[in-house]
Amino acid sequence: MKPLSLYIHVPFCRSKCAYCDFASFPGREGEWGQYFEALWGEMEGWKDGLSGCEIATVFFGGGTPTLVDAGYIEQTLARARRIWPFAPNAEITLEGNPGTLTLKKLAAYRRAGVNRLSMGAQSFDDGLLKSLGRIHTAAQIGEAVRMARDAGFSNINLDLMYALPGQTMAQWRDALEAALALGVPHVSAYSLIVEEGTPMAARVASGEAVVPDDDAVNAQQQLALNLLGEAGLARYEISNYARPGFESRHNLVYWNRGDYLGLGCAAHSLVDGVRFSNPATLEDYLSGTRRLDAQRLTAADAMEETLMLSTRTTRGLDMAAWAAAFGTPFERGREAALCRLEQGGFIAISDGFLRLTPRGMQVQDAVVLELMEADE
Repeated sequence: MKPLSLYIHVPFCRSKCAYCDFASFPGREGEWGQYFEALWGEMEGWKDGLSGCEIATVFFGGGTPTLVDAGYIEQTLARARRIWPFAPNAEITLEGNPGTLTLKKLAAYRRAGVNRLSMGAQSFDDGLLKSLGRIHTAAQIGEAVRMARDAGFSNINLDLMYALPGQTMAQWRDALEAALALGVPHVSAYSLIVEEGTPMAARVASGEAVVPDDDAVNAQQQLALNLLGEAGLARYEISNYARPGFESRHNLVYWNRGDYLGLGCAAHSLVDGVRFSNPATLEDYLSGTRRLDAQRLTAADAMEETLMLSTRTTRGLDMAAWAAAFGTPFERGREAALCRLEQGGFIAISDGFLRLTPRGMQVQDAVVLELMEADE
């Protein structure tokens, strides 16, 4: 059967973080039931159209999926299993905030089949957590990891953020070492992106918050690469590090351009070469609006996405697969650009793969742009 991944968006949160521009809505607990009824209806609507698929991965994202009653997560998975067969080793991830977890909830998630937790720790410094608008404390992160293990979870990710206004190198080192001390097998280390329209963007514009310069950001990224690598968590994507066997299979579907179906408000999909999305507002989603901006990708679209996504991973771009998929060698028309980038230490080509070096990963967007423009 054809593998399919499910992304399920839970757009509710207790409060909005200062940097967040995702579709998440605080203070709307009264709409939880209505929302999940709509989501379950959307899921049923795909029963016939995707009948030949087997679920390989599931990812509950948000928002804060661990804020809502655990019964909603249990019912969503139960209903999905009635529609599609699940692979025996399906990876089922639940994203959550350490401040919303209880042992009772965690036990319910395990009973429902959730086998991977992704916790938004972000920092182990209470001052930085407060400035970000996070609802948890540093102490709650460790407590959440311990409760998760007591509930039977071994596959646990911690999200950490760097390039934060006011964050020192010592604070970043402390965050990395604190995550390693908890023994989690996966860490995602993300650079802050100041998104337009967020409270963080307003602080930066007014001068209240000052983001670090490129050299400082690159130094923080390098520190993560060094410390996590020395501890046995190998980088497998620009921002993701894992012990062998604990890589996020769901996220690898995105980077490898596999098929995934997004359910819920603001969810995006790629199914059989067609991209589409759901409305970003809760009101439009609850009104029944679905499948916006459906677009069948052209060969040029697929080539651009393949280059952009594969070079995020340490596996890199498979040049033989490129030639087989698109009918032309990747090198054709790009010889000079490849030579410049290789001599500059931004890429390495070996064993039929083009890979970005650590230096190249610091400027991945620029490397991809140069390779795209070289073929025009």
